[in-house]
Amino acid sequence: MDVHDKVLDCLEENGIEVLDDGKLNNVDSFAFISAIVSLEEVFDIEFPDEYLLIEKLSNIDNICFIVKQMLGIHEK
Repeated sequence: MDVHDKVLDCLEENGIEVLDDGKLNNVDSFAFISAIVSLEEVFDIEFPDEYLLIEKLSNIDNICFIVKQMLGIHEK
């Protein structure tokens, strides 16, 4: 399972729907924090405070990019 699929699973498990354009739907503060905790556990990472804003993590592409950065995965 790749990063995108794992991120999608974490979001959906916390009641967040990912729309066709990648934007997140049904995001309230509880779902957002729960999804962050889930992502941290799945990827064994800790999001820096500057990323803990809904504006930074407003779509699945941004989340995947940040997770890959934190994991040291560089795409061409």
